[in-house]
Amino acid sequence: MITNFTESNLPSDIPIFPLPGAVVFPFGTLPLNIFEPRYIAMIESVLGSHRMIGMIQPIPGENKRSKDLYPVGCAGKIVSFTETNDSRFLIELAGISRFKLKKELELSNGFRRIIPDWRPFYKDLQNNYDLLDLNELLLELKKYFEKNNINVDLDEITKISNEQILSSIPQICAFKVVEKQAILEAASIEDRVATLISLLRMQSLEGNENENETIN
Repeated sequence: MITNFTESNLPSDIPIFPLPGAVVFPFGTLPLNIFEPRYIAMIESVLGSHRMIGMIQPIPGENKRSKDLYPVGCAGKIVSFTETNDSRFLIELAGISRFKLKKELELSNGFRRIIPDWRPFYKDLQNNYDLLDLNELLLELKKYFEKNNINVDLDEITKISNEQILSSIPQICAFKVVEKQAILEAASIEDRVATLISLLRMQSLEGNENENETIN
C-alpha cells in the first residue's frame, strides 16, 4: 500500500478515536462506521488535510467513564469514504504508523486531539513484510479455526499479503483488549508474529482445559 508519509512530514497533532477492541496496524486496513456527531466532525476536520486519525484503546476498568488511554496507538489515513443518506461516514483506514501519546490537547468540536511521538516507530514506515515466514503462525491459526468451528479457507488467506494477514488476525480472532494491545506494542514485526502465535496457542490450551473440566 502506497502512502506519502515520511519521518519528516508526519503530522504534529492528530485527532484520536478511542475505541476498545479496534486496532489498525501499519500497512493494514480497518473499516469504520462513523455515526456520532463528534466523530463525524473529526472526520470532516481531516478530510481537507492529512486525513490521519489515531486509533487508540481506552484502558479497561471498573469506571466506564474513565478517559485513561493506553500509551501506544496507531494512526491511519482515510483512503476511502462514503457519506450516507443518514449522515454517517463509512471509511477505510490504511495503517501508517504507531505512536506514543505525548500530550493530549484541548477538545475540538467534542473530539479528542493529541500530540503524538512518532520517533519510536519510524520503522513502521518501511514495508519489510515479504521477508517474514508465517508458516508457524498459519498452522496455529488453522488450529484456532478448527477449535472454534470457524469455516475459513486457509488457502485463500495465504493468497493475500503478509501485512494483510498480520493485520486481519487480531480483527477476526476473539482476543481481549489487553491482548490486542500487546500485539500492537510488539517491538518489531517479528515480535508481532511471535505474540500472535503465543496468543493463538493460549486460546487452544484454554479450550482443552475447558473440555477436560467438562469430561471430569
